[in-house]
Amino acid sequence: MLHPAFADHTIFQQQMDHFKHSYQIILVDLPGHGSCYSHSSTITMKEIPDVLDQILSDNNIAACHLLGVSMGSLIAQAFAERYPDRVKSVSIVGGYSIHKANERIMKAQRREGLKWMLYFLFSMKKFRAYITTVSCHTDSGRALLAQGIQHFRRKSFSAMSGMNTFFIKKDTPMPYPLLIVLGEHDLKIILEGANELHALEKQSQLVVLPGAGHCANVDTPDAFNHTLEYFLSSCAIK
Repeated sequence: MLHPAFADHTIFQQQMDHFKHSYQIILVDLPGHGSCYSHSSTITMKEIPDVLDQILSDNNIAACHLLGVSMGSLIAQAFAERYPDRVKSVSIVGGYSIHKANERIMKAQRREGLKWMLYFLFSMKKFRAYITTVSCHTDSGRALLAQGIQHFRRKSFSAMSGMNTFFIKKDTPMPYPLLIVLGEHDLKIILEGANELHALEKQSQLVVLPGAGHCANVDTPDAFNHTLEYFLSSCAIK
């Protein structure tokens, strides 16, 4: 389970509670986030797919299902690109493809990044409040995200470098089962991009959850958990 930017592993609390009796769950705090914040660390996002591979090797796990939210969904796909034999399925929440149907979203993301810079340069408190507000639609979702985002600092941004290396254009279908989950209140451009990706990936499943925003797993956890559970079960049948 790979968390979104600025949060940490605790954003998956409802998923941990739901799936812990049926699956072995691996949670990480990505570089610069949560308990991984360190002034001395030189690990960046670029290395994370290789780090995940090492985690699987150290725990004698041959392959896994990947769940990524927003930024975490990009890392999940990058891992699947580098280590396809390690992947049983990929589920992306509020994310977009690193291979196709992503040009407009990436441009919008760069514009959003400029807005982040203005906030965190002048007030980390306002930055955290803004991210929490735009990422979740419900009060409960915002409260859970707010817990993890407290660990994110200005210097954490340096650990987020290297993600541009993840983006590799491909026209061929992805070789893994793909679940695309969106909240109905997510940005219009994300919703449009997901529909375009779903049309290109004929074997994918697309689910839009009512009442949820960008981080649908925390806004509507019960509906999300049932959606993911059904998808994982269908992968096992195949």
